[in-house]
Amino acid sequence: MISIDSSQAHVLSVRLEGLVEKADIQTMEKAFEAAFASQDRVNLIVDMAQWSDMTADAMAADARFEFSQLDKMERVPRMAIISTKQFMQALMSLVHALMPMVDIRMFAPEAMDAAVAFAAELPPIAPAPKPALTLIETGSPSLIAYELDGTISEDDIDTVMPVLNKMFAQQEQIDLLARIKKFHGIVPSLLTNASLLSAKFTAIGHVRRYAIVGGPGWLGTLTQMMGSMLPISMRHFSAEQEADAWAWLKS
Repeated sequence: MISIDSSQAHVLSVRLEGLVEKADIQTMEKAFEAAFASQDRVNLIVDMAQWSDMTADAMAADARFEFSQLDKMERVPRMAIISTKQFMQALMSLVHALMPMVDIRMFAPEAMDAAVAFAAELPPIAPAPKPALTLIETGSPSLIAYELDGTISEDDIDTVMPVLNKMFAQQEQIDLLARIKKFHGIVPSLLTNASLLSAKFTAIGHVRRYAIVGGPGWLGTLTQMMGSMLPISMRHFSAEQEADAWAWLKS
């Protein structure tokens, strides 16, 4: 079952216990809608300490629900997870890498008071992020290069997509270079952006080579994995190897 507590201002507390069923997910969905309709920002407490399992239809309903809430995550400054399960720590690390604007922390059941205190405080509103994507002049009609430095927002996509779409219309195949200075994730609403998803599918048939330069260490492994799954030649280069990346694309 799922129980909801929304008695504290700007805090929505969700407790999962025993077996979670589809009706429980529907209850949670209504509580989320009400909380975000009445509050600009909402901190979350998700108590999973007594959760044991979830029915198949509840799992499907939960997946749909969570996907539909991605655009609201920009309004969630803090999230406290109460759990002893190790996989939750790994999942939280992944979510934080994609959405670093959400301060996600894990608490043991005996630290519930600390979790409540953490969620009770709304941090100051962060200033609007500066543009994260900057186009780099390449001198080639079939090569697009950009620099990533920060958090990718809707405005960044609006800057880059017209250039990509124009080149896709003019060139049968193009090459891409991404220089990664700092990657602070993406705004959650982009995960449901229809035009961006459409562009990604379009790019599969148009991109010949994709060079990724710099970035965190795990990016090399991800590039190799994605390259094995897509009909695109992808390679990762260290920041010191940028000249090699340009040479590879122009060869």
